[in-house]
Amino acid sequence: MAIEDAPMESGSRTRWKVYGTRTVYGHCVTGAALILLSVGFFVVAPDDPVSLTSAGRFHSPTYPTDWLWFALGFGVFTWLLPVFLLLMHSPRTRHSDIAVGTDEGVPALLLLQSRLIYNLSMFVVLPAISVAIWFLVKINFSTTDVYVAEPETAPLKWAILAVFAFGYQAVVVMQILLGRVRPGHIAIRHDGIHLRGYAHDAWIPWDSLLLVQPNSDRKYLTVWIRDGHRANFFRPALLWKKFDSTVIKKGFSSDEEGFFVHVDRRPFRISPELIDAAVEHYMENPDARRELRDPEAIARTVEVLRSHATTAWWRSQRRPVPVPRLVPGSTGRDEFLGKWSL
Repeated sequence: MAIEDAPMESGSRTRWKVYGTRTVYGHCVTGAALILLSVGFFVVAPDDPVSLTSAGRFHSPTYPTDWLWFALGFGVFTWLLPVFLLLMHSPRTRHSDIAVGTDEGVPALLLLQSRLIYNLSMFVVLPAISVAIWFLVKINFSTTDVYVAEPETAPLKWAILAVFAFGYQAVVVMQILLGRVRPGHIAIRHDGIHLRGYAHDAWIPWDSLLLVQPNSDRKYLTVWIRDGHRANFFRPALLWKKFDSTVIKKGFSSDEEGFFVHVDRRPFRISPELIDAAVEHYMENPDARRELRDPEAIARTVEVLRSHATTAWWRSQRRPVPVPRLVPGSTGRDEFLGKWSL
């Protein structure tokens, strides 16, 4: 069946899923508390440039300025938390993030991670955290005991401070300049699926893919890989194991054993049911994959997916929503349950 002849519509085979968790409201409360804390840092900011406390400790003349810079860096981070919560948990879809393009020169249906979320993370939050760390440690170093002042150790202290505050961030910036850290995507091709995170990279041929298992709380799309697979997982260095949580490899270490890959759906400004619909459709329908060689056929699929994008900025975290379906197909769950059930 051609894609243009199989529009996504509701019917007896429509799947309903819940994409949300009430813990997001707990995150909102935590964010509000941190915002109040950041405001408190400004309220209690010292205004006396030189003071001697009862404990016998001397504050440098730059102490009030250092405190304000720390409060500013911490404030930028905390005030952006509500923005991230809205962008990452809103079902509103940015149409241009569902696109027809190429992946390594091969025609592909592209589901793009949000450039806005990436830019805010790398170019606003990361510098703000660096500023907060720098001035927080500087405050500690410049608050010295008046009876044990050691000016000769100052250069070493500042070197340690610079490495502690900016060392990790400097490596991130270098990787950004080299193009190794950038917004990722899910590229669905005729020969497989390419899962690209900020730094991690997974290539999975269709014959190596066992099951796509969506997480019910919106966070992850789990892609299971067969034993004896031809899939590859790449990360630039061990450093990114914790840094890049947008694509994570889990499971076995052997090249021949199956494993699974978590794809974080939150950095996408695409509602999770559309991601599931696109990935599951091509996994379940080998005939449809052949059309992925044709950019015009991919463009028609893109328009169908965009037509099902909601314009709502928020919805109930526990309300079931329909997952659009192109054509009926087997889910592969019987094979999955037989292999992985405990």
